[in-house]
Amino acid sequence: MNDRSERLGELIHDMRNKLTIARANVEAFIDGKLAPSAERLGAVLQTLIQVDELMKDFRAASSAVDTHVQFQEIDVCALLAREYRSIEAVANAKRLSFEVRRCAVPSEACSHFVGDPVRIGQVVSNLLLNAVRYTPAGGSIAVDCGRHGGEIAIAISDSGPGVKTEEAERIFEPGYRGAAAKGTPGSGFGLSIVKEYVESHGGSVSVDSSSDQGATFTVRLPGTAECGPVTAVQCESCVAARRRPR
Repeated sequence: MNDRSERLGELIHDMRNKLTIARANVEAFIDGKLAPSAERLGAVLQTLIQVDELMKDFRAASSAVDTHVQFQEIDVCALLAREYRSIEAVANAKRLSFEVRRCAVPSEACSHFVGDPVRIGQVVSNLLLNAVRYTPAGGSIAVDCGRHGGEIAIAISDSGPGVKTEEAERIFEPGYRGAAAKGTPGSGFGLSIVKEYVESHGGSVSVDSSSDQGATFTVRLPGTAECGPVTAVQCESCVAARRRPR
């Protein structure tokens, strides 16, 4: 598979994921399983905005491979809260318990986080959907979100089949599907998308393969505005500096 075909496959995968989330929320509103609050509607709107951005990427990728990331200063806590909220309906549909642990008092650094809100949303959404997809009905998903050592760390754990030790490295390769994926719909592109966008932010993603009872994926992102409150364009040099090998 060439780079262009691979990229188109990744984008189609992501668009389907986002539409799955939006549909599950709207159906839950209609069925009365979730109340359509302003917060939940805002989460669905964020998902649809991300679909629109993905469609732009798809058009660009139809003629060339485009992996551009647009950095800006954002409140990453608010963005992540909407992602957690948007997955609620999908988890409820499988009768999964869904718990989010976060900082009791949001860090000032998180309200001046430098990153691409669409790409960060895709990262978290893909990991959450993976957790829902591989967790059996009645299982559990937990998110631990907080700041550690100057980075924001997002750990997403599930009670699914886990990841075999020998698959821990390959699982982030485009198109690769591990043993747990047998009989489960998917393209194998979701985790490669996660890795690409996390690394474009100077961060890292890993999976804990030490247990056969569930998996924990952890994303670490620096994302602090080292040059202070400035515009997205001015922050480019800081972001570039963080991405250089140390």
